[in-house]
Amino acid sequence: MAQNVKKTELHLPEISSEVTESCLRDYDIKVLQPRHGYRFSVDSLLLADFVRIRKFDHILDIGTGCGVIAMVLAKKYGNVKIVAIEKQKDLARIAEKNICLNHLDGQIALYESDLNRIPEMFSAGSFDHIVTNPPYRSPVSGRLCKNSQEALARHEILTDLEQILSATRYALHPGGRVSLIYSADRAAKLLTGMRNLNLEPKRLRMIHPDLNLPAKLILVEGCKDAGEELRVLPPIFLNRP
Repeated sequence: MAQNVKKTELHLPEISSEVTESCLRDYDIKVLQPRHGYRFSVDSLLLADFVRIRKFDHILDIGTGCGVIAMVLAKKYGNVKIVAIEKQKDLARIAEKNICLNHLDGQIALYESDLNRIPEMFSAGSFDHIVTNPPYRSPVSGRLCKNSQEALARHEILTDLEQILSATRYALHPGGRVSLIYSADRAAKLLTGMRNLNLEPKRLRMIHPDLNLPAKLILVEGCKDAGEELRVLPPIFLNRP
């Protein structure tokens, strides 16, 4: 999915690190994000495009980062309400500024919080749809990102898949849906974890970097307490001629 992105540099004194400003022209969204640290990637845009939202859905975005997915969904679906949660303080503060910068504070409520506190914050079954781009790299395999902020966002250090799926099951009402993106190499772990918690996989789409290369990412939609039936969608090739 091609995006026209214009980048400029600026500094916000009240945020501890330098940030850049990008413009997602397809959605008329301005995005501030750390110059050095966690920056959103094509993963977020692929997931936002994959999500199926119903009118007046109440959505929870777990691990919102700088708020890109929540803002894209708010722009695409003007009648939904979104709760966005981010644990890392600097990212939460940037996400809050992004929400205000794009005049979406009437649709998106941001919480600087750990997902483990979701049961303290919300009643069980409060949400219609949950979306998450979780850290899917194992901290014990491969190299950790050098920047600590990026490492925490991309590697299972502060949380893991089991915690995310457990929080998802709690927060969704029966029949509610979850959409997420994950490493294709760990697809078996994801699908098994979802089925163990009765978050039945319903839609699946593989993301390939090229026509002749194996899939690197997987998009999955699950439904809480639903029956067994999985629809496999055509794959996406990011760099096809």
